Amino acid sequence: MYALTCITPYAYKELLTDGIKTMELRSSHNINSLVNVKEGDYIFVTYKTTEDLNKKTEGIIARVKYISLQKKRQSLEYDEFEVTTARVQLMLIRTAKLMDVIKQEVGKEVSVEIEKIMYYKIS
Repeated sequence: MYALTCITPYAYKELLTDGIKTMELRSSHNINSLVNVKEGDYIFVTYKTTEDLNKKTEGIIARVKYISLQKKRQSLEYDEFEVTTARVQLMLIRTAKLMDVIKQEVGKEVSVEIEKIMYYKIS
């Protein structure tokens, strides 16, 4: 499963409490992860940075409801550059914990193996 990392705690909490969140992402590793998914796929979401991911990292399994990649050209006085952004709408499915980080290379997508977390209410 691909992962979105370093999501702001505010956006993470909003997804967790409201069950749905639309985000605009600019990090290359998150955009690379989104290039590999399509609407209806599941993705792991965490506020931890890619460097801090470990087997105990908790996060959210979310379903991709909408995804859009845009390239924007910007220019300065003599230079021109292109910025890629991704707009994604996620729907909360459940919480999860990492079992393993499969792929974590600079500038590449982040791929993880997850374990579902079950919470029980004890009266």
